[in-house]
Amino acid sequence: HTRYSPDSTVDPVVLVKQARSLGLAGIGITDHNSVAGARVAAEAAKSFSDFVVVPGAEVSTSGGHVLAYGVTEAIPRNLTPAETIERIVAAGGVPVAAHPYRFWSGLGEAATLSSKFVAYEVANARTLRVGNEKAVVLAGRTKGGRTGGSDSHFLRELGRGVTSLDRGATTVDDILQAIASGRTAGIGLHRGPWDSIVYVTKAVGEWLLRGMRRI
Repeated sequence: HTRYSPDSTVDPVVLVKQARSLGLAGIGITDHNSVAGARVAAEAAKSFSDFVVVPGAEVSTSGGHVLAYGVTEAIPRNLTPAETIERIVAAGGVPVAAHPYRFWSGLGEAATLSSKFVAYEVANARTLRVGNEKAVVLAGRTKGGRTGGSDSHFLRELGRGVTSLDRGATTVDDILQAIASGRTAGIGLHRGPWDSIVYVTKAVGEWLLRGMRRI
């Protein structure tokens, strides 16, 4: 996430530089209901020949959050998960269930299973271990693809969760096809006790400042 999300202040240009310095081959920018950060990051990445920015957004549906990888225009918020998936696919993107078992912003098992996702986020670094482990089981049950992500809102969180794929995938289309065809893996850390304190304090505080409205 970048400053184009209401809960982050990270400069997308700085995020690209930091990701590259960590040895990542690319980064997916999925701001809340916005693709503006991804556009800025993609422009910044043009100065590097060996780094890919996958555009996208984390879309707020009526039931929880959905990752829209590959979209370059914002997807309307507050649609049903099914409607959101249809919009993502129509826009040429790949719909992924974001942290499906996370309290508050995950879709939950029933809604996730009843929706046509091609992949599931199984390694989200801001999700508790139990939530990520349940997502792994769900992906196995459905034979769906798997992704991972840091879900970073601060620079220090970057790289704690990643999507692993064949190094030969060097373009955005290559990466999207790999996710859609189940040729990726989600790898990463889980949210620990201290990070949970920071996460809950930040989330509740921002929720109150928004007038108790969800992102």
